[in-house]
Amino acid sequence: MPMNTPITGSLFEEDAQQPCSLVSTLAQSRPASKEQRQFQRLVSRIELKRDELKSWQAYLLRYNQRICSELEPLRAQLRSGQQQMVALIDELLTRPGAGRRLGRVQRTKLRALLLNLLEGLLGEEHDAALEAMHDRYSDVPHEQVRQSDMQLAQTFIEEVVGFHIDEEQAQERAQPDARSSRAGSAKAQARQAQREEAAREVRQSLREVFRKLVSALHPDREPDEQARQRKTLLMQRVNQAYEARDLLTLLTLQLEIEQISAASLSAASRERLTHYNQILREQLVELDLELAHCIAPFRQSLDGFRGRSLTIADVDQDLSAACAQLSMVIRELQADMVAFRDPERLRHSLKQFELESEPDELDDLAEFMTTFQATPRRPGRRRR
Repeated sequence: MPMNTPITGSLFEEDAQQPCSLVSTLAQSRPASKEQRQFQRLVSRIELKRDELKSWQAYLLRYNQRICSELEPLRAQLRSGQQQMVALIDELLTRPGAGRRLGRVQRTKLRALLLNLLEGLLGEEHDAALEAMHDRYSDVPHEQVRQSDMQLAQTFIEEVVGFHIDEEQAQERAQPDARSSRAGSAKAQARQAQREEAAREVRQSLREVFRKLVSALHPDREPDEQARQRKTLLMQRVNQAYEARDLLTLLTLQLEIEQISAASLSAASRERLTHYNQILREQLVELDLELAHCIAPFRQSLDGFRGRSLTIADVDQDLSAACAQLSMVIRELQADMVAFRDPERLRHSLKQFELESEPDELDDLAEFMTTFQATPRRPGRRRR
């Protein structure tokens, strides 16, 4: 691969040139072969994928900041409100006071609501006082419920993972047989040798780029102190890129120090470009995996995007919606605590509430609370 004169002095002047873009450099010439087209396409895809990965990595910091500054305070406020509601229901059951005495069915319904709230709070974190209250109202101690849930989860995991493990072990047992059957095939051995030789040549092409950069940038060969410091920083980038098999960064560094140019890349041999393309394809696969790993936690939390492309705007909008929903639930909970203290509204709402629904945490509890919005009818006005 033709190379220009190694590193120029302009790189180490005060107004050092801006980082080069391999995509813009390649755009200066039109690809003349299939390998050149593949090379340009792979370089372009990798740079786009890198930009996307950097955007997600930068957003992850902003996302965590919003979680700490917006979502977590709302969760803490909601938990505090739920604890106040628990105390209020406990008071209604143990010390109802004048005008708030309840019948057996009403007390049963309040007890169900109380246990539902307690189980939700204890599911988030352990609280000895709340656990003691739960055990006073429940026929089954909370620790026994927790152990039962853990056992069910463990059994499920063992069954699912055990199936995959058995399947993998069966595949591993079958592999030696498959390999032994191929060992006697001369054609298979020849193909394996070709693959190994191709892989060796690919590694050699990567190593050649690395060696040329080391030859130009080794700081021990630089007498000027300032230039030596800058070369040291560049060498760190070279070493990191070589260890990661990051051909794109190595070639970009060569552009930065003017070891190669658009003309030299266009004049690269077909064999050299074939090796480069193989490295770039592997690099693109690794970037895809890294990006998928970065997005996976967001995708798991947003059910509607499991089979669709997910953007940063989608995640940010979902987080804003979660904060808005928590704020609304907090406002409703505060209003409901006022309604619980009204004996007439409480009795009316308990009458409308059906035990069979077994409210599930906030959603079903909120549905029950909406009955407080209705004005109870006066006694004696019932229609025939």
